[in-house]
Amino acid sequence: MSASAADRELGLGRPITRRDFVCGTAALAAGAVVGCGESDIPNRTAGSPARSGADYAFDVAADWFGPGGVGDYRDSHGNTPALVRDAHRIRAGEFDQPPLRAIDGGEEYDLVVVGGGFSGLSAAHHFRRLNPAGRCLVLDNHPIFGGEAKRNEFVVDGHRLVGPQGSNGFGVREATGGPDDYFAALGIPREFEYREPEGPAAGMRIPFDNYGFLHWQHDLFSVGHFFDQGGGRWVHDLWRAGLESTPWSPSVRESFRRVREEEAGSHAQGEIGPWLDSMTMKQYYEDVLGLPSEVTSYVDPILASIIGLGCDAISAWWGVHFELPGFRTPDRYADATFHCFPGGNAGLARYFLKGLIPDGIEGSGDLEGVLNGAVAFDRLDRPDRPVRMRLGSTVVRVEHQGAVGGSERVLITYLKDGDVHQLRARSVVMASGGWINRRILRDLPEGHHRAYEAFSHSSVLVANVALKNWRFLERLGVAVGVWSGGFGFYCNVRRPMIVGGEAPPLHPDQPIVLTFYVPLYFPGAPAVEQGVRGRAEVLGTSFPEYERRIREQMVRLFGDAGFDPAADIAGIILNRWGHAYVNPGPGFMFGRGDTPAPPDVLREPFGRIAIGHSELRGHQSWTAAAREGRRAVEALVG
Repeated sequence: MSASAADRELGLGRPITRRDFVCGTAALAAGAVVGCGESDIPNRTAGSPARSGADYAFDVAADWFGPGGVGDYRDSHGNTPALVRDAHRIRAGEFDQPPLRAIDGGEEYDLVVVGGGFSGLSAAHHFRRLNPAGRCLVLDNHPIFGGEAKRNEFVVDGHRLVGPQGSNGFGVREATGGPDDYFAALGIPREFEYREPEGPAAGMRIPFDNYGFLHWQHDLFSVGHFFDQGGGRWVHDLWRAGLESTPWSPSVRESFRRVREEEAGSHAQGEIGPWLDSMTMKQYYEDVLGLPSEVTSYVDPILASIIGLGCDAISAWWGVHFELPGFRTPDRYADATFHCFPGGNAGLARYFLKGLIPDGIEGSGDLEGVLNGAVAFDRLDRPDRPVRMRLGSTVVRVEHQGAVGGSERVLITYLKDGDVHQLRARSVVMASGGWINRRILRDLPEGHHRAYEAFSHSSVLVANVALKNWRFLERLGVAVGVWSGGFGFYCNVRRPMIVGGEAPPLHPDQPIVLTFYVPLYFPGAPAVEQGVRGRAEVLGTSFPEYERRIREQMVRLFGDAGFDPAADIAGIILNRWGHAYVNPGPGFMFGRGDTPAPPDVLREPFGRIAIGHSELRGHQSWTAAAREGRRAVEALVG
């Protein structure tokens, strides 16, 4: 078959997703290591110049971004080209010296929050709780708030379909009425309804979110594992009836049986937390438990999907935290229900925004209004409001005006619409990631710099594929597909949440969104190098190339069940997050010897600045982010 005929069969000529790509993969890949992130050049102090003789110019072609769908999030899916460009200007040292020309409008605030994700939204929320009369400004570098809690929207055959860009899945906790009870404070409902599968799909166990079925609630849903051996076969109910149908050897099957029953702490030498935090997950599995590498390889992508890298890089302490195989605890997740708004945790971010700026989202404050109301961008940054949100604003310098211990003001320099601006604040919460904080905080203490050396970051790619139908999934009896090798390692459809009495249909003849979460990890390489390689891939791979990989993977998985990539795919949106996860290796949570844990050092405010970001918790969830935002603002204001 000719290349053009193969492309037509894959549907690569369809105009809904196809975009000409100007800057080819090879050209980008050649320079990608020059433009990948915080660990790509030797550490230097904030005031030192960029490495001489190096060319840090970096940009991506506009078509690298790919299509963004419809709605308020269409121009902000993953890292945007403008964000990539500005971040590399910072990393190149362009703002290491104060800018000669900056627009200073004389603005001054009681609090400036750098970052509009959950940490920043929480910091602003708690500032209003502590100081209702105070003035607060949130600066965010994206075109829309939420950090990785954003959504993709499609319209297919008259149906509005929504998928998550990144952050998704939440649990509902009992009401406490305390400061961290955001469901009560923001008016978020605690009960939700979902569409039931219809037609020939009736009875299929379709999950609510994109994570719970990977391990914790695997047996509750229609999960199929695809094995390439023997021409390709699907195995259902893997851990009960299906284990004997796998191509694994009898000894490997027995190892999987054993590891799923292994209790946490049964091999502990001393206090379990510090002991596990002294080794990697791979060391625990293979050296402590004596398990074969097949077990480690199976857990690798699950761990990477929730914390960025695999077992060779992550502390074994996280096995207990996530109750992974080999770390069984008394039913920690047994009664948990993982909910998911149509666009993932973008729904939670919208509730925060609605609470801070009530008319920032049009319509009522109920579930339908918050999720479906249009963002009123022109109302987010008004002088008469106690809380303001300034989007598209990349902070490039933060410094005290005077000695750290005696200064009364902090000077913030940021880019917006191509110009350099400055303003002042009495206090600043840095709700931005460590890869940027370590470069823009000009008077960051040396101890904080050393603590940041323990932080490495890795990437993730989230792809939402709008389908015109999902008959091929119904025929297979699969709502979740898991595999090894090729593009990604799992994809799934979700049950639509009913909002305002309405939800997209859940019938295999009707449209739906299929979501891929693709962690980028490279077992055997040091954690820092794995992060660099992952960013090189997300920065250096064209949209058409990723589109091809997705279509080919879907044919490999679903072709025998009738999937037709040319006819069945209505659209694809990519969300590339270059620094999606912090990667907590050994010593991250408990420190080493007399050296304190790095997050504990960074939690200490210096002068009028406090750092608050979910990465200080190791696991970057929305609740972790909200806690760190609250802690940081209370350290300054409380």
